[in-house]
Amino acid sequence: TRTLGTTAENVKAAESRSAGAGVAGSGGSGGASGGAAGAAGASGGAAGSGGKSSGGAAGATGGPVTVYIAGDSTVSTYADTASSTDQAGWGQMIGARFDSRVTIQNRASGGQTARRFIDENKLAPILSAIRAGDYLLVQFGTNDGNRTAMYTLNGQQIPYYLEPATDFKTYLQQYIDGVRSKGATPIFVTPPPRNSAYCTGGNSTGAHAQAMRELGAAQNVAVSDLNAKTVEHLRAICPAPTPEDFFLLRWDGSVDGTHFQENGARILAGFVAEGLRDAAS
Repeated sequence: TRTLGTTAENVKAAESRSAGAGVAGSGGSGGASGGAAGAAGASGGAAGSGGKSSGGAAGATGGPVTVYIAGDSTVSTYADTASSTDQAGWGQMIGARFDSRVTIQNRASGGQTARRFIDENKLAPILSAIRAGDYLLVQFGTNDGNRTAMYTLNGQQIPYYLEPATDFKTYLQQYIDGVRSKGATPIFVTPPPRNSAYCTGGNSTGAHAQAMRELGAAQNVAVSDLNAKTVEHLRAICPAPTPEDFFLLRWDGSVDGTHFQENGARILAGFVAEGLRDAAS
């Protein structure tokens, strides 16, 4: 029987389960490389903010611990071709930070908000499958700040926008309550910034990132602060790189300032892993 301790203990357990099933890389101690990274992306879900459609139950076998991921197109798993500039999400790269004793189930898909993921019945299957001792990484905020976009639910138009201090936290609380009711552990991952963070530290997802920090502190939920780490990383890069090697390059050579290519996604996955260690320290 797998039991749960404090949040910090749970994060440490996920990093060290079974002789080195730890988060590896970026200077940290821990597990062997070559973990349970998701393979080719499954189709489904409308693409958010111009990204490819993505998502589904991409993952890999392993265990005894399963790490589920809920999120949007910046997290999703995409098809991997011979190109090094394919679109990628950090969720498809995070498996390399664990060894094969950890299973990654990346359920992120494009166009999602904290509410839409629930409305479209994407959280419910996770709660049906998750077991005591497992984890759910939750990242939203990229689309939740969009004040104009809408999605259709039962014939009604629903806004993407969720007020950070109120509605956004209310929907995130459903993830906390649902996961904890199964004896599993929720962990928040704050949303990455857009490419306006180069040089200036611009942070258009900052309000929703702060809401996740606040709710995490109030509810004793560990927070991997991807937002802060990525803002710091990009602020130090000035001018923006040419050619672009972090954010996604569109077919016409222009830069998609929201989504990521493989190199950027790998860096983000490293920041998420560092954040897990930070939360456990």
